[in-house]
Amino acid sequence: METQHSGCRILLFTGDGKGKSTAAFGMMSRALGHGMRARVIQFVKSDSAVGEQKFFSKFPDVSWQQFGRGFLPRDRKSPVMEEHREAAAEGLRAAIEALGNPQYDFVLLDEVCFALANELMPVEPLLDALRSCGSGKIVVMTGRNAPQVLLEIADTASEMKMLKHGYQQGIPAEKGVEN
Repeated sequence: METQHSGCRILLFTGDGKGKSTAAFGMMSRALGHGMRARVIQFVKSDSAVGEQKFFSKFPDVSWQQFGRGFLPRDRKSPVMEEHREAAAEGLRAAIEALGNPQYDFVLLDEVCFALANELMPVEPLLDALRSCGSGKIVVMTGRNAPQVLLEIADTASEMKMLKHGYQQGIPAEKGVEN
């Protein structure tokens, strides 16, 4: 499949299984090990106490922002959805800026697929930014239900498939595992 972008390396981690963000942060560790400067933009997530943010905040070459309001309401017609859309729009603006900014070698758009799949923001502006981001930049996107158009533009796409999860057995989220 031929890619439709101008030279940045695009990787995508999607699926219903655990490990999408974990894989992306592992890649960011590699990038930092090679002296790259990283920008993390998290969609949907709003908890600054998660382990990866605590860890990577110690690195001066990492810029990090969360543009989320947490879990989405079950009723997608809820008035609260507008707050989620506004947060996603802010995140999209930050993502577009980061993709065009030569200051960053590695850009992680965490949960961007989830935000797109839940119609919190349009995909077209992101596609335009991905198609025009410069050679040498690495872009990693995560989240469930990646839109087909992102799968098509990605150089590498992996699907994490859930075979079994602790949540199903009543095991709550645990520091060092889920947060």
